[in-house]
Amino acid sequence: MTRRTATRIASFVVIFAALAAAWAVLAPPELGGATRYVILDGNSMEPSLRTGDLAVIRRQESVEKGDIVLYNHPVLGAHVLHRVVRDRGGRYVLKGDNNDFLDGVRPTASEIEGQLWFSLPRVGSAIVWARQPLHAALIVFGLAFLALGGGAALSRTRRPTPTRGIAAAAPSEHRATSSPGTAAQVVLGIGLVGLAVFGLLAVASYTRSSTRAATTPDAYTHVGKFSYGAPVEESDVYPDGVVDTGESVFLQLVPALDLAFDYRLESKQAADARGAVELTAVLSDSAGWVRRIPLGETIGFDGTTARATGSLDLVALGDIVEEMRALTGSGTTTFALGIVAGVELRGRVGDEPVRQTFSPKLPFLLDTVSLRPNTSAEDSAIFSARRGETITVRSPSSLSIGRLRLSVENARRLALLGLVFAALIAAAGVALLWRARSGGEPTQIASLFGDRMITISGLPATESESVTELTDAGSLYRIAEHYDRIVLHWREGRKHVYQVDDGASVYRYCVGIGLEPESAHEIGDEEDTLALSPAKLPPRAAAS
Repeated sequence: MTRRTATRIASFVVIFAALAAAWAVLAPPELGGATRYVILDGNSMEPSLRTGDLAVIRRQESVEKGDIVLYNHPVLGAHVLHRVVRDRGGRYVLKGDNNDFLDGVRPTASEIEGQLWFSLPRVGSAIVWARQPLHAALIVFGLAFLALGGGAALSRTRRPTPTRGIAAAAPSEHRATSSPGTAAQVVLGIGLVGLAVFGLLAVASYTRSSTRAATTPDAYTHVGKFSYGAPVEESDVYPDGVVDTGESVFLQLVPALDLAFDYRLESKQAADARGAVELTAVLSDSAGWVRRIPLGETIGFDGTTARATGSLDLVALGDIVEEMRALTGSGTTTFALGIVAGVELRGRVGDEPVRQTFSPKLPFLLDTVSLRPNTSAEDSAIFSARRGETITVRSPSSLSIGRLRLSVENARRLALLGLVFAALIAAAGVALLWRARSGGEPTQIASLFGDRMITISGLPATESESVTELTDAGSLYRIAEHYDRIVLHWREGRKHVYQVDDGASVYRYCVGIGLEPESAHEIGDEEDTLALSPAKLPPRAAAS
C-alpha cells in the first residue's frame, strides 16, 4: 500500500468518525437523537431571543432556576420556550423575559422537553424563507449548478469540429466511449444534488411540528331540560288537579313535588359516552346560609341520553326553614332554592377524549306561602340549559411543494430515504472519481480529456505527414482545447496512443511503451496529478 493510499484511507476514517459524532450530537429525537430545533415566533423572550432565531434544544439531567426550557402548552396547542423562575414542589414556574406575568401552566420535569443549548440569530427566518417552494427551487438550481462545476463541464462537451482523420476513416472503425472521470463527476453531481434536495426537505420537515392544533367551537353540546309536577286535589287554584312545570307551588296544597331532569349529548361526530346524573336542592338565604338536600339516587348511564328524577318534600323543607329561623333569630321570609342537576360525562367524541361536568340550575323563590320559579311563568328559558364545548384537535400537519402535498411525517420519511440514497450515489461518485484518479496514467488522461476523447479501434487515416510527439498529456489537452479538436485514442498492444489532428499537423502522445499494465498502474499511482505543463502552442495552420 502506498503512502498516498494510506493517507486517503485515514482521511475517510476521520471524516466518517466526524460525521458519526455530529450525528450523535445533532440528530433530532425522531431519529433517536436528543436535539430539537425550534424556530422562534414572538417577543416574549426579548432581548435574548427574537423572532426568527433558531433555538437548539437539548435535554439535560436536571432543570435549574434560570434555565430556558421548552414545553408544550396544552391551551395554546404549541411549544413555548420560557425561563424557569422557581420550583414549586416538582412543578416549575415559568415566565418570558419580556413578559410581566407568569405562565399559567406549571410543567413537571417529565413535561419539559429540553433546555436551550444555543441559538442562531435569524437562521430560523432563513430556513422559513428556504422552505418556500420557489426559494427552495432556486437553491437547488444553484447547488446543482455548483455541483456540475459552475458550467465548466458544459464547455467541455461542446461538439468539436470533425478532424480530417475522422472524416477519412470508415464509420464502423470508431466507437465513442465516455471517460471514467466524467462518469464519476456526473454520478457525484447527481448525489450532491440529491443531498441538497432531500436536505432541504429534511430541514423543512424537521423544523415544523408533525401535528397542528385546530380549535373546533361547539364540537359537542350538553343539553338539559327541567320539569316538575305533582297530583293535587282539584280546586280553583289547580282546576285540573295537577301542578305543571312553570306554575307556582302553594305549600298548603302541595305536600311534595316531583322533579326530573333530561340530559342529552349532541355531537356531529360519533360519540361514545357514559357517566352519572343526580338532582340536588340547594337552599340559601341572603346572609350566606346554605343547606344541600339530595333529591334522589345517582343514576348511571351509558350513551348520549340520561334522566334523573327526585322528590322534594315541601313539608320537611318548611321545617328546615323554621328550625333555621329559630336557631339564628333570622327574620328572613324569602329564600332561594335551586334545583341543581349534576352530570359527570366520560368517553370520546370523534377521536378526542371527553371528561366534563355539566351542572345547570333551576332557580325558585321560597316564602311562607309558595314555591315559585324565579322568573315569570311565560319565560321558559330557565327550564332549558345548553352549553357548547370547544375542543382542540391535533391533526397531522403537511408540507406543500407546488401541487404536491405531503404530511410532515411522510416528508420526514421521504427526506431520510432520499438522503440515504443520495449519500450512496455520492459515495459511489467519490469512489469512481478516486478510482479514476488513482488508476494509472491512462485512467487519469481519460478523466482529463472527458467527453473530448473518443476511443477508436486502430490507427486513423490522416492526410498529414507531420507528426509531433508530445511529452505530456497536458500539452495535448491544451492543443485540443486551443484548436477545438477531439482527441483520438487507441491501443497498440501495451501502448496507449492519444492524437489530435489539426488538419495540417498531427500531435501525438503515447503512454505505456514497453511497460506491463501493472507497471503503468504503479507510475500513475505514484503521481498525484498529471503534469499539465504549459506547452507552447504551434501556430494554427490554415486548412486547405
